[in-house]
Amino acid sequence: MKILAILLLLFLANTSLAQENTNPLPTPNFKSSALFTRAPCDPLPTMVETISKYKEELLFMGDGMTFSGPTGQPFNGGMMFFVNQETGTWSMLQLFADGMACMVMNGRKFQPYTGPSNVKKDKL
Repeated sequence: MKILAILLLLFLANTSLAQENTNPLPTPNFKSSALFTRAPCDPLPTMVETISKYKEELLFMGDGMTFSGPTGQPFNGGMMFFVNQETGTWSMLQLFADGMACMVMNGRKFQPYTGPSNVKKDKL
C-alpha cells in the first residue's frame, strides 16, 4: 500500500487536471473515423487491487493524452502498464490528477517485441 501511495503522489505531481488541456499540440481531426469505447473507472487503489488479483506488476508508466468521444476534446493524464510476465496477462490504466483511473485495455499473450526497429537511423 505504501508503494501505491508513492505512485499516486508521483502521478499527481506530474499530471494536469483531467479537465484541463495544457498540451500545446492541436486537437487532431477525427472526422474520417473514430472509435467510441467505454472504460471502467475507479479510484487508483481500487483499480490496482483488481489488477493485483492477476499478479500483474507495474512495468512502465508515462504521461499521455486521450480524447473525448463526443467532442474530441483532449484530456491529459498518466498511463500505467502492468504485466504478469509468467502468465502473459496485462492491463493498461489511464490515471487522472483527481485520483481516478480507467482501464483502457487489458489482455493476454504479452510478449516483448524482438523484431526490427521502426525508427529510421540517420546515416553518418
